[in-house]
Amino acid sequence: MRAPSALVLSLGLFAAIGCKPGPGASEPTTEPTATTLPASDHEHTFAYGNQTIYAYADPELDGEVSRLFEVFATMAEEAFEIRDGGELPIGWTSLRFAVEGARITVLEPDYDGDPEHDSRPDISVSLATLARQRAVLTLAGVAGEPIDFDRHVLIVHGALEQPEVFMFRVESPGGRMTGWRLSPTSGMLPEDEVDSVPVHAILRARPELLDAMLLPAGFMAFYTGERLVTLVDEHDQVVWDWARDGELAPQLPPAEPTPSQPVGSPDLLPDLDH
Repeated sequence: MRAPSALVLSLGLFAAIGCKPGPGASEPTTEPTATTLPASDHEHTFAYGNQTIYAYADPELDGEVSRLFEVFATMAEEAFEIRDGGELPIGWTSLRFAVEGARITVLEPDYDGDPEHDSRPDISVSLATLARQRAVLTLAGVAGEPIDFDRHVLIVHGALEQPEVFMFRVESPGGRMTGWRLSPTSGMLPEDEVDSVPVHAILRARPELLDAMLLPAGFMAFYTGERLVTLVDEHDQVVWDWARDGELAPQLPPAEPTPSQPVGSPDLLPDLDH
């Protein structure tokens, strides 16, 4: 989806999280369905002209839903038409819309199944991941550079199964690549092979790795098990270290999925025009 022209960097919604341009709402790219009951029955509604937007997410994500609704408010001021199958790319994910008469249901890619083709009406995974990514960007003191859930990360074969890994982002060469590389902290051997893995597959295998994936090119993120332990900037300076600086942010939604948050679990905003 392209965002209304009034959505500008100074709004600060989804602070420091990249919202990337994508297919316009007037140009449906999928055939979304909203018939499956969401895992979370926590319903939020937003009056959108003569329609109502329905969003379903876990209760602890109420703040994230409020941020999203601020975006919808600006879109409503612009009289931006949301059409069935439209998309709103935000940060790392794309929210989708199913329109049935006066009802608009917000969907996310089905990260439990086939996210590139299927959608679901519980958007908890998208919002919880965005919250943790915002916390990492705040620690690093930088604005985010968006990725796409269906784009790829280069991974040293077997690195996802290693307890100690680091990620390094280079300028994306374009196409389907995010610019991220993942390797064991011990380094890469000459005989090691490299895999190209979509972001949504990493979400399913090790969701905590997505927390650092909006950091810009030049940054490195080090993990021990499920814990992010160190952030290094493009000047090779440690900007945050768990042992030195303490926990990331205790109030953040967990990366580990819960029964109501299935696996699969700006200053930058969408540049939307009509």
